[in-house]
Amino acid sequence: MASLKGVSANPTKANHFIGLDKVVGVAVKNDNGYIAGPNLIPQRKVNGKWETIKTNSPNPLNPGEKLFDEFSIKESFGNKKGTYRFKVDAERYDKQGNHVETIGTFFTSEFYIK
Repeated sequence: MASLKGVSANPTKANHFIGLDKVVGVAVKNDNGYIAGPNLIPQRKVNGKWETIKTNSPNPLNPGEKLFDEFSIKESFGNKKGTYRFKVDAERYDKQGNHVETIGTFFTSEFYIK
């Protein structure tokens, strides 16, 4: 699982099929002693370069919490076949759940929509 400073995220499977799969699932986890979590930003490889898709999903997680986030293949990815990954901003939050700072950025493994 891709991680940085106690925040982890990774797609739940590598291959997704239009018409068969409705969503791309992402496992997210916070191993810190404070509220933190991944802000998932999808990217698509176009002509060898990564292009950011204009959507994101913040996941503030309590210490030790593990969850699953989902991105609709139709709404988030436009039913486009290709190679994708998530740019992940590891975020820290205060006890009220307000964003405090971005503690780093990492990328998940690639996944495919076919």
